[in-house]
Amino acid sequence: MSRRPLPRLARTLAVTLALGGALALGGCGVKGPLEPPPGTALGTPGPDGKMPKDTGPVKPKQPFILDGLL
Repeated sequence: MSRRPLPRLARTLAVTLALGGALALGGCGVKGPLEPPPGTALGTPGPDGKMPKDTGPVKPKQPFILDGLL
C-alpha cells in the first residue's frame, strides 16, 4: 500500500490556512485588566476599610517611531 503525497498546491493551501487560523486565534481576547476567577474576593480592604480602586495597567508615555503611520 503506497501513500500518495499531497500535491504542492494542496499542501501550501493547508499550511496557509493553518497559519492564518493560528494568527486569527492568537489575536482573540479582551483588552483590559485580568478579571478574577468567579467566587474569589476582589481584594483586601485597606487600612480605612475601603476597597482599593483598580486603575488598570500603567501605560508608557513614550512615543513609538511608527505612531505617525497609525
